[in-house]
Amino acid sequence: MTKKLLVFFLVFAVAAAISLPSFAQDQVEGKVQALDKAANKITINGSEYSLSNKAAQVMVKVGDIVQATINGNTVIKLGVLK
Repeated sequence: MTKKLLVFFLVFAVAAAISLPSFAQDQVEGKVQALDKAANKITINGSEYSLSNKAAQVMVKVGDIVQATINGNTVIKLGVLK
């Protein structure tokens, strides 16, 4: 019985550790105030973020209203709303 409980908690801990990075993602919606494609930097609503390679390929310009998925300080997904 003790071994079964130990295995259960070990499996649970590993599953929780694997899923934690997905909980760290935030959604940001706002206006692009600055964009530096050469440096892979974008400013949305006054906050500066790094762009992932995938997000840097999205065609955005200053003034666009965007929705971004942020992981840490990096935009991993970017979409133009207006």
